[in-house]
Amino acid sequence: MKTYSLQEYFYYTRLERNACIMLCLLCAMAYSLPLIYPYTSPPDAKLDFSEAHQLAMAFTPAPNAGNAMAPYANFRSHNNASPRQAIETFAFDPNTASKDDLIRLGFSSRTAQTILNYREKGGHFYKKEDLKRMYTIRQEDYERLEAFVQIPPRPGSGKYADYSKNTDNQGFATNASFEDKPFAMQTYSKKNTSTLVDINAATIEDWQQIPGIGPGWAKRIVNFREKLGGFAVPQQVGETFGLPDSVFQKMLPQMQTNTPVFRKIKLNAATLDELKAHPYLSSFQATILFNYRLQHGSYADFASVKKVKAGFNEEDWAKLEPYLSYE
Repeated sequence: MKTYSLQEYFYYTRLERNACIMLCLLCAMAYSLPLIYPYTSPPDAKLDFSEAHQLAMAFTPAPNAGNAMAPYANFRSHNNASPRQAIETFAFDPNTASKDDLIRLGFSSRTAQTILNYREKGGHFYKKEDLKRMYTIRQEDYERLEAFVQIPPRPGSGKYADYSKNTDNQGFATNASFEDKPFAMQTYSKKNTSTLVDINAATIEDWQQIPGIGPGWAKRIVNFREKLGGFAVPQQVGETFGLPDSVFQKMLPQMQTNTPVFRKIKLNAATLDELKAHPYLSSFQATILFNYRLQHGSYADFASVKKVKAGFNEEDWAKLEPYLSYE
């Protein structure tokens, strides 16, 4: 290997030397200019602010003017005030109250919509204290409405309430004991914790049979399964976006795999966009697989796919293996 002497690293052409000299001169001038400037300029003349002071005093209200600006202030405050809806108080059940009812009770539109979204996802308020757990509900609102929250007891608690179904949620009957009127258990649908769900064949309704899974979570699981092409193992259900791990651990014993993965990636025929569409392939990884096939020919088996070193690790291969087809 050719070596160079130290002198060659510090060699400058004539043009480069002239540029260095000019740069040093400019730096010296910039440094010395603030030191020389005070001796070259005349001393500042004393500024007279008397006219400006008199002009400011002319616009200052006199001491005896009283509250002369009050009408103007009142006018501004009146115009800036935003109309507020009158707050009502009435008995309500947070599990059935409509959005308009919640707004009438003093909740903001955003808070009311949050309560409705919680119910649509399978959430339920079992006691009035459950309202405090929602981060959008202020403590003062809960304390103001605590006495008006009326939630019927759950089946099996010893009592039930035959409450009105009117839209105002204002009619509630007196609780009755089971001794007075036996409760018919068959009228209430209860999720069966012994139900086994086939993760690749279950419908949205089937997923809702698992405790803790409402329509929202069920739809997300099915959509994720369709994008994947099926689940290879039940643990993949836990990868559903937003699904809490606590909920997944409870539903894990009720899942089984009777149906294999129903759609695989045809590596030797898939387009670049089709490769990018799979959740387990990033855009970069899909491009690498596609270009490698163009350069080296079709993939014969999984071992030939693993020859692609860039962009993949063992964890990626373990997740992708059940979804690869070499047709």
